[in-house]
Amino acid sequence: MIRIGICDDNSVMLNNLKNVISSVFAAYTSDFETATFDSGAMLINSHKQKPFHVIFLDIDMPEITGFDVAKTLRDEFSNCFIIFVSSHSELIYESMDFQPFHFIKKNSDEPLSSSADRIVKKLMKHMKQNEKVILEDDISGRHAVYIHNIIYLESDKHYVKYYIKNFTEPVKMRENISDCEKKYSYYDFVRIHKRYIINLKYLSFFDNTNNEIRLGIINKKLAMSRNYKKDVDEKYTLYLRSII
Repeated sequence: MIRIGICDDNSVMLNNLKNVISSVFAAYTSDFETATFDSGAMLINSHKQKPFHVIFLDIDMPEITGFDVAKTLRDEFSNCFIIFVSSHSELIYESMDFQPFHFIKKNSDEPLSSSADRIVKKLMKHMKQNEKVILEDDISGRHAVYIHNIIYLESDKHYVKYYIKNFTEPVKMRENISDCEKKYSYYDFVRIHKRYIINLKYLSFFDNTNNEIRLGIINKKLAMSRNYKKDVDEKYTLYLRSII
């Protein structure tokens, strides 16, 4: 179930957002619910009781602004997707400090329904990585890990090492790298070498000359086998087209 929070202090706009967002999501899934709020404080309180997966958030609100709400969510390491909604386009760059998924302009020439549909289409692509997997080894114990936090996998004899965002050491699972390739291909992971599978989300540079890739978040270079080169190139191109 995708939980969607919508917050705007203007009741007319709030109702319009709810109708449009509900209609757009219904085109992709029936497994969602929406909740509306006319204040940031009410949204935060509800989110703490039962977290939202997606939040559409007006920026210009009295007392607690949309930026205040976003800061609270980020400070508490919330994994929700934030889409800011505002008539002030000059705030787009300032909003980037809070790592929003997107920005909807209220007074845009593009109809609200078109903006929402375009953004939700991208969102649904990203959200499949918002599932969790259970990883466990003898050293670090058991972890419920979001798939989007897995940077890459490395084969190590009869084991697979999971390199995870904000983990100091990899989690070592007794698995077969080929089985992992099948398991994670749906989530935009691609095999680049007989030893490596990467999350395309973190691929920052594709070096055709030296047959290697770079994972920007950890500034790590990995060798890319010629046997996988064409497949990596094609899947990365499709991935970029799906999120832009």
